[in-house]
Amino acid sequence: MRTAVSYVLQQARKDTMNEISSKLKSDPRHAARAVRRTLYKAVLGGNINILRKKKAGSPGSVPPTTRGRLESTTRYLGYTGSDRGFILRFLNAGTEERVTKHMNGHRILRSERRGNRQYITGNIGGRGSIAGRNFFGPASKAAMEEAAVLLTKELERIIQQVIQ
Repeated sequence: MRTAVSYVLQQARKDTMNEISSKLKSDPRHAARAVRRTLYKAVLGGNINILRKKKAGSPGSVPPTTRGRLESTTRYLGYTGSDRGFILRFLNAGTEERVTKHMNGHRILRSERRGNRQYITGNIGGRGSIAGRNFFGPASKAAMEEAAVLLTKELERIIQQVIQ
């Protein structure tokens, strides 16, 4: 029965990943693969999510500087499964409007006109925001409903095998 639940969750994860991939315009680092499935130990069941792992991956030691690209640089430029989840959560939930107030350790001073010596400080240097798309909720709900139907069929098949 645990194998059946695992199989059904795997299918739900696959369906959710495909739905997310179709919603993203460009996904060069395959952020849609960050959808995780969790199989419960104590009870028969599980879920799919894009939440963080409880235990972070170990970054490893950084070698001394040598000519060429360091292993740490390669690691920072690439994404692991954990990093994909980080990116996917940003795309799903969105971000606040970002602004810059300081640059190079100093407060940014700007004038409205070139000749004007009155400086205006505050929220300048707008960096924009990411609009939340909320694609994971509907996609995962549909996949889990389909998984429930598939699990019912699998369990009926298992019961029939045990009876015969």
